[in-house]
Amino acid sequence: MTIQESNTATLTGSESPRWRTPWHLMLYGIVAAVLMAAPHVMPDNYWLRIYTMTGLWIMLALGLNVVAGFAGLLDLSYVAFFGIGGYCFALLSSSQFDIHLPFLLVLPLAAIFTMGVGFALGSTSLRLKGDYLAIVTLAFAQIFKLLLLNLDTPINITGGVNGIYSFDPISIFGFRILSPVAYAYLIWFAALIVAIGAFRIKASRIGRGWEALREDELAAEATGVNTTWMKLMAFAGGAFVAGAAGALFASFQDSVFPNNFDFPQLVIVYCMVILGGLGNVTGVILGAVILSILPEFLREYGAYRMMSYGLILIVLMALRPQGIMGGIGFLSKKKQRPDKDKTGKLRASTDLYYAAKKDSRPSPAMQDKYHPGDQVMLKLEDLTQDFGGIKALDNFNLDLHEREILSIIGPNGAGKTTLFNLISGIYPPSAGRIFFEGRPITGLRPHKVVKAGIARTFQNLRLFNNMSVLDNARVGRFCRTGAGPLSTLLRLPRHNREERDTELKTRQILGLFGGRLTGYRFDQEAMFLSYANRRRLEIARALATEAKLLLLDEPSAGMNPQETLEITAFIKSLRDDHGYTILVIEHKLNVVRTISDRVIALDYGLRIAEGSYAEVACNEQVIEAYLGRKKR
Repeated sequence: MTIQESNTATLTGSESPRWRTPWHLMLYGIVAAVLMAAPHVMPDNYWLRIYTMTGLWIMLALGLNVVAGFAGLLDLSYVAFFGIGGYCFALLSSSQFDIHLPFLLVLPLAAIFTMGVGFALGSTSLRLKGDYLAIVTLAFAQIFKLLLLNLDTPINITGGVNGIYSFDPISIFGFRILSPVAYAYLIWFAALIVAIGAFRIKASRIGRGWEALREDELAAEATGVNTTWMKLMAFAGGAFVAGAAGALFASFQDSVFPNNFDFPQLVIVYCMVILGGLGNVTGVILGAVILSILPEFLREYGAYRMMSYGLILIVLMALRPQGIMGGIGFLSKKKQRPDKDKTGKLRASTDLYYAAKKDSRPSPAMQDKYHPGDQVMLKLEDLTQDFGGIKALDNFNLDLHEREILSIIGPNGAGKTTLFNLISGIYPPSAGRIFFEGRPITGLRPHKVVKAGIARTFQNLRLFNNMSVLDNARVGRFCRTGAGPLSTLLRLPRHNREERDTELKTRQILGLFGGRLTGYRFDQEAMFLSYANRRRLEIARALATEAKLLLLDEPSAGMNPQETLEITAFIKSLRDDHGYTILVIEHKLNVVRTISDRVIALDYGLRIAEGSYAEVACNEQVIEAYLGRKKR
């Protein structure tokens, strides 16, 4: 019986999307009215230009927020994508090469070409992180600037320092955009489209995948997220928005010059994103508005403008590192109180605790009822892992049967976690082969191993700490869903169906732990959970992947005796009630005794004992491995 079949959780009609509540609809209506009226109440064209440029800055900030905010990639080439879009528009809508394409063709061409460049840059820097990624992307931006300055001879492509100017007037369905007010409406309309897209992406599987990548790349990969593809999507998505903004900027300014796309512009956009809060769409929009208007009051100080940006960043990071909107619940759902109707009638972990407390040893009848099947689910052949001449695992063989709970024990350094890392694809084995349900999975990347049906937890907790409990579990559904960017942005049926399914199944799984992870904790960030609940959440995330085989690395570590009894009974129920096959590493021998069908003891990468718990616990080699050799 699957978890989904054993629960009756449903989503209530009261849980409507947050943007449909009357207060939010009224707020959006007020904002729309202000934006429509603003161009007509500006005191002069100077402030109208600032208003128009604010829309462009919002587009740029939201695009950078995709790369740096959602995905956590330190991209310093972003301003180059802005320039690529601007120069694409210039070359396709001017007399530079006597090409005069219509605006509705040039705009998407510029954005798509820039997206392609972003994809190419991302593909060449996939293995780079942090400072190294920053250096490579900064180098790309500087190379682009040098090309703009020097591609005026022998063939004049960019115009050098003189740039390109005098573009074709914009015409949209016969309506010519000539007045400053018309440009303001056009650019703010584009900014609105980008903002809607950002909100939709953030609340989707793609947004959750990016956030998981930002929080912990290894954990994201081991939960089924294809981190390589997500990085490429982030680079391409950010570049697409920057390219579109560049094309609109070139059209609005009627000229492009190399200094329009220099490093100071990058600093300004980063300030907007950091001021608003990395990954916070509403905050980034507000940050862009503030930093678009603030410089006008500092213009008379000239050289001190950039210093003011640096000062703002320093003060903000010291006082509010999460940004001005971080942690503000003004546009978020209220914290839910524990509510039985939200999760349905689900089995509580406290019930499991009392069942375990009554008798922690399975009866012979229960052992017969849940005897492991004959089919081999996981097969390891001569598995070896060599670290610089030290064999962490040496010619290890294993046949793990379906519905079997097999415990791996041994002292620290015995090779237990190395075994899990090999099975889950984190390390490629030095030698040997791995088969799952008869199919070879040796050397597969972790997300493909999860897709095949193997999920794991970690010895040292690897949760997505800044994501909610519900979103942590939702990430586990990533490998079982496939709605792409277009389906997500347009809210096509596939996206809607998958989101409903994800919501239902993750709530059901979290409900297996009773009130531990439900109610108001749905929206609680993982970092604020108790240690035991964080352990439970990591197991719930693994269950959400719909795996058949669970690798549990010290699931009871850090738990008190009562919590240990609970998790022990819960692990048994996963096999007994839901048919899971479980490979578990555990140091608490009472847990091993209670749950295990079979026990294997390791020491220095070698199997030193195998059999029932009673047989292994009495083995002299096992006793010596834990307690040391007796003096002769």
